Amino acid sequence: MDALERIGFDRLGLVVTPAGIATQAVAAPLLAEFAHVGVRFVNPEEITDGLAGGHRELIAHVRVKRGETGTYAPLFRGFPETLPEFDNALFRFVVARVRMLGREDTPESWHDALDFQRFSWWPASSIPQDAERADADRRAQALLPGDSRVEWITVRIVGREELEARLADWMRDCFGSAASLREDVQSDLGVLVGRLGVDGIAIGDVRFRENRTLLFELIWALDRTRLPFTGAGPDDLLRLFAKLTGGDLSLAEPVGYPRLSRADRRIVVNTLEVSDRLGDVFRRRGLWLAIDRGLHVGEFRAPLVQKTFARLRNSRHDRASFPSRFERLLADGKTAGAARIAAAEAPGVLGRSLRRLGSLAATGPKDRAALVGALTGAAERIPLRVLLAARAQVADNGRTYPRVVFGKDGSSLPIVREPGHLAVPAEFRAELLGAIDAAVDAAIEAKGDWHGETVHIEPGLDRLLLPDQLRATAQGLVQVERGSRLPLGEADVVRLFVHWREDGETSDLDLSCMVLDASFAFVDQVSWTNLGNGVLTHSGDLTSAPDGAEEFLDIDLTKAAKLGHKRGWRYLVPVIFRYAGPTFDALAEACTGWMLRTDATSATRVFDPATVANAFALTGGKRYAVPMLLDLETHEILYVDVYLQSEPRARVEKDGHDIATLVSAVAGRHHTKVSVAALALRHARVRGAELVDDPAKATITFGTASECTYDALQPEKLLADLL
Repeated sequence: MDALERIGFDRLGLVVTPAGIATQAVAAPLLAEFAHVGVRFVNPEEITDGLAGGHRELIAHVRVKRGETGTYAPLFRGFPETLPEFDNALFRFVVARVRMLGREDTPESWHDALDFQRFSWWPASSIPQDAERADADRRAQALLPGDSRVEWITVRIVGREELEARLADWMRDCFGSAASLREDVQSDLGVLVGRLGVDGIAIGDVRFRENRTLLFELIWALDRTRLPFTGAGPDDLLRLFAKLTGGDLSLAEPVGYPRLSRADRRIVVNTLEVSDRLGDVFRRRGLWLAIDRGLHVGEFRAPLVQKTFARLRNSRHDRASFPSRFERLLADGKTAGAARIAAAEAPGVLGRSLRRLGSLAATGPKDRAALVGALTGAAERIPLRVLLAARAQVADNGRTYPRVVFGKDGSSLPIVREPGHLAVPAEFRAELLGAIDAAVDAAIEAKGDWHGETVHIEPGLDRLLLPDQLRATAQGLVQVERGSRLPLGEADVVRLFVHWREDGETSDLDLSCMVLDASFAFVDQVSWTNLGNGVLTHSGDLTSAPDGAEEFLDIDLTKAAKLGHKRGWRYLVPVIFRYAGPTFDALAEACTGWMLRTDATSATRVFDPATVANAFALTGGKRYAVPMLLDLETHEILYVDVYLQSEPRARVEKDGHDIATLVSAVAGRHHTKVSVAALALRHARVRGAELVDDPAKATITFGTASECTYDALQPEKLLADLL
C-alpha cells in the first residue's frame, strides 16, 4: 500500500484493486478477512485476485486506526463478570503501607504489598504491570472468539486512475475549505502536492489564510520558482515567513526572517514585483521594514518594489495597530467609530464582534445606525462562515453560559458569565439580525443558482455542528465539530478502552467515567478508586506499562436505562487521566476509544477491532482528556474532544467539577453554532432548490455517507463549496 492508496482509504474510503482476473476462491477469503476488522465493500464484485497479498498491509492499517496495536488483555481475568466484591482504594493502600514496614521501597515490594489474592480477599489492582502474567493473558485472549456485533467501515473498489482523480478533487476541496485543517490532513496534502502537483488548484479559491499559507509553504518546498506566478501578495509572504520560522500567522507579532539564499531573495522580490497588492506593505510597515533589512531589494531588477520600499523607508507615519485603536475606541464609548474602522480595515473582526458591538451600541440610535451601516457596507468582505457564526451568537443573545473557547492547539477555556451577558435589546436585535440575514443570503446567492435542483437533507444533520476549527480535533475514525451529536446505535454495552506503552519512565494512565445529572452536577463515578456501581464496571488499575497496558470500562446500557433515571443520571463522561509519568505525546503508544458490544463477557475477546466505533491517539502535554459524553436520555454520543491541564495526580475526585463545567459548555454549543442542516436548508432556499424526502429523487444530497454529494463526516467539500 503506497502513500496515495493509504490516503485514498483514510480520506475517501477507496481501495485500489489491480486489474486482472477475479475468482471466487480468492475473493471470498479476502472479504472474510476484511470483515474480521469491520471493513465491507459496496462493490465486492470488482475485487480481483491481484488484491491478495497486499491486502494484509491494509488490514494492519485498519487495525491500528481502530486502536489495536497488539493483543489486549484485562487485569482481571474474569472481567467483566468477576470483580472484587469489595475494593476500597484508600483502605487498600493503607493496608499496603503497613505491609511495607521494614521492606525495601521497590516496585517489586509494592507489587507484593498490594497483592491480596493469597488471602482470598480481592484481586491485585493499582499495581505495576506483571509482564509475565500479561503475556500469558494476551495469548489466552487470542484464542477467544470476537463479538457478534460489527461497526462497519464501508469502502469502494476503484482503479488507480480514478483514485488519483478523486484525490485531486479532495485536495482542491481541502485547500478551498473555509476552516482550518488537522495536522494529519495537512501532512497528506503535502504528499498529494508532491505526487499530483498544484496545476489543478486555483489559488484564488484558497481563501482561508492558514490554507493559503500551507499551499505556499508546499510550493516553496517543492518548486519555489513557481511562487511569482501564484498571485501571492505581501501578507501571503509574511505568513509564509512566519510559518517557516515558527511565528504567528495572524501577524500580530514580529515575523522572523528565514535564511534565504540570493536566489530565494530574487524569488521573493519577483513575487512582490508582479503582485497587484504591493501597496499592502504599508499596512504592515513595521514588519516589512524588518524584512527589508535582509531582502536587499536594490540587488535585483524590480523597479516597482524598489520605489515602493523607498517610500516605505521614508514614511514617518506608522499608525498604531488596528486592535489597539479598536479597543481604545470601545473603551472610550465610541462604538460607531470602532465599527467604522473595523469595516474599513478588518471586516472579519467586525463580524466576530457583532454581538458585543450590538450590546454597546444599544445606548443611542446613531451608534445603532452606524453599526448596521458598517455591516451592510462591509458584508461582501466578511467571510460567510463569520456571518453565520455572528448570526448564531446574536440569536442566542447571551442566554447560553458557560461557553468554551478552543485555542489553535486544541486547548480549551470555559467562559462563565451570568445569562444575558452582552445582550442586545430586543428591538435592535431584530434589526441587526435582519442586516446579518441579508448579508448571509447575498453571499449564498452569489455561489450560483440551484433552480431545477432537488435537495435531500438526511434526518439528524441538525445535530451535527458546522465545523469551523478542525485544526486540533482528534485524528479518529469520525471527524465532527465539538458539541455535535451522533446516534449511539443499537448495542447492549459501550466498552471504553485506553491503551498505552511507556518507553523508559514509568507511566500511569487512568480510565474513569463520571456520572452527571441533567444540570451537569456530579452524581457518581467509576474509576480505579471505585470499580463498579451496578451499571458501570472498571477492569482494574495498572500503574505502569513497559509492555503495553490496557484499562477497560463497560457501560451496561440496559441497566443504565432501568437504573439511571431512578438515580438521577443523564450524562456519562469518560475521562482519561494522566495520574503520573510522561505526557501523552511522550509515550511510545497512547490511544483511547470505545466499542459497541453485544457479547461483552469474559467468553469473548476483551478487544475486538470490528466493534470499535471510534478510536484516536492521545496527544499533547495536558493532564487529562475528555473524548465524549454519552447522553442516556437521547441515546446519543456528544463529541467533546478536549484536553485539560491539572495538578499532578489528576483524578475524578479532584478535577470532576472542572470537567462538569467544561462538558456543559460543549453541550451548549448547539445554541451558539450553526448546524449542517441549517446551512443546507439555507442554501436550498436562497438558491431556489426544491426539498425532497426521498434521497433517490434528489440531485444534491446531504448526509453522513460517502455516496452523498456532501458528506458531513468528511466535511472538506462542504466547507469549500458552501462557505
